[in-house]
Amino acid sequence: MSLVRTDSFKSADELSNPVREALAATLLSLADNKRILGMRYGEWILGAPTLESGIACSAMAQDEWGHGRILYATLKDFGLDPGVLEHDRPAEEYLSSELLDSAVEEWPDLLALNLLFDAALSVQVEALTNSNYEPIHFKTRKLLEEERFHFEHGRGWALRLSETATGREALEAAFRKAMGPSLRWFGRSEAGFGQLLQAAGVSAGTADSLRQVWLDRVVPVLAEAGLEELATEFEANAELDWSDWDADRRRGGSGGPDAETLARIRGDKNRSMLMD
Repeated sequence: MSLVRTDSFKSADELSNPVREALAATLLSLADNKRILGMRYGEWILGAPTLESGIACSAMAQDEWGHGRILYATLKDFGLDPGVLEHDRPAEEYLSSELLDSAVEEWPDLLALNLLFDAALSVQVEALTNSNYEPIHFKTRKLLEEERFHFEHGRGWALRLSETATGREALEAAFRKAMGPSLRWFGRSEAGFGQLLQAAGVSAGTADSLRQVWLDRVVPVLAEAGLEELATEFEANAELDWSDWDADRRRGGSGGPDAETLARIRGDKNRSMLMD
């Protein structure tokens, strides 16, 4: 991913209003998705098919929760209160994918989040690594360092499940469900925020170019797992359904995290003991 270098920006106040709003929304979307993805990983610490994978889920959960905290903290520079963002928003204000709205019931569905959606978030973070917005340089690099084994965990399990017909069938069904939301998460081709951030030197890619980076990363794993037909569909990337797309929230549908998810990520039950 190439980045057009222009003047550097040391604070959000130095950004133009459109770029400032686009970057704030991108960072908030990353933070919300990572926070809830971490919870989804955490829910499988005791339910993973092997002890080693339970430990991996624990590590990935901690990574994502930490990344969420880092990203929420960056939004203070944009005039947003990290405490409010983490604890005081209703479901409809979360900029999180529909893939994360409710608990993941089956292991192949968690692998779809692990290999497909987690990778989409990482591609977006990578696009910010050499950003002209200087306050996120170190933060994005730290995030990517800690993400290094997430993709390999998903890849390893995809190959393992694909060794049997039953596992391959379950994996294909889970990946097919996650394919559209993962591809759409980068936004529509004509969406302005990607071009806006790239033109300002803040991000290294538009919606389409980041989507292609993601495809180049994911498709070889699908082929390696014997899912050639699905890999071809991924590469074609021609018939995405945008009918229910909410561009402001980067998600399909008007919902959000379900009530149980929202209460848990906000810490409602135990935070009540901290209140007067």
